[in-house]
Formats: sequence, structure tokens, C-alpha cells
Amino acid sequence: MLKRLRITNIILLPALVIILQAKPLSAGFFILPEPQLFQSQFQYANTQLWEYLRLGLTYLESPEPYSPPEAVAPTYVHPDSRGFGTYGLSPEAYEDVQRFYVSFKDYNWQDILSSPQLYELANQAFADLLLQNLQDYIPQGATQEQVFDIIHKAWNLGLTGFKSGKETVASRIKRAEEFKVAWRENR
Repeated sequence: MLKRLRITNIILLPALVIILQAKPLSAGFFILPEPQLFQSQFQYANTQLWEYLRLGLTYLESPEPYSPPEAVAPTYVHPDSRGFGTYGLSPEAYEDVQRFYVSFKDYNWQDILSSPQLYELANQAFADLLLQNLQDYIPQGATQEQVFDIIHKAWNLGLTGFKSGKETVASRIKRAEEFKVAWRENR
């Protein structure tokens, strides 16, 4: 029995030392709940619609508009110093996401910037939140393109700016039209 105890100590003690010295994983290595659990709460920006919107928002917001959204790290800082990553998500927008989606309450802003998966989900949640608040502006049975026309303006102007009638700059409207034409041609 004593011999077995010594062998166990010889094997377990070094392992315990290694475990105690290990550094915590960054948010990029979090084991997240199944992504479907997050996405199941997105009533308006469901997976299919989000796939379209994310490409359009990348085209409008990203420093690499012709690259996939994943090409730009969440830590990329936009020229306005307010937006981050491919979609230009701001800390303030993420605070709104945290208020309305309980699954994000345990993740702070640094967690979002450290994990491309969390960043993507936070943006989908923000799109869902915007779309929920823009239902009066979206026609019944709207196409993806019609939804994109509304969301990209609200994404740029903010919900209050959009609802108060602020105008989106003409160059952005033109780029949004370019995206929609390119999307139709490449399907």
C-alpha cells in the first residue's frame, strides 16, 4: 500500500505542479456553449439572413471589403477609433447586446475582441437587436436585400439616428447597391 502511494505521488505531484502553473486560457480558447444555443435566440438575424448580412456589412465596413469577414481580426481599430473588427462593432453596441442577450453577460469587451467566434456572435446579436427594433421599417415578407437596405443604414447611423430620419451618405448607399449587384451576379 505504501509503495502504491509513493508511485501515485511520483506521478501525480508533477502533474499537479504543471496544472497549478498553467495560465488561464484566453477568450479565443473558451469552450463555448454549442453555437446553435446562441443562435437559437436570434429571432430576426437568423443564420441564413446573417450569412447574407455579414457579407454586405463586411463590404461596407471592413478595411478588406473583398475578403471574407474572418480576414480581419476583431482587434482591428477603425479610423474613427470607435469601431472594431470587420463590422465596426463598438463597445457601446456590445453593451446593448449584453443587456438584451443573457448569454453574453459573462463575456466582457476584451473577451469579444479576443475571440473571433464571440465577435461574430456578438455582431449577429447586434443585427438581431437592430432588426427587432426596426420591424416598423421592414416590409412584410421583405427580401434579404430589402432587410440589408435597412440594417446597413441603422448600423451606420445608429438606431436613434436612423429612426429620427438622418440621411445615410450617398457613397455608402452606392456601395450598398454595388454589393447587392455583385451578390446577385455571383450566386
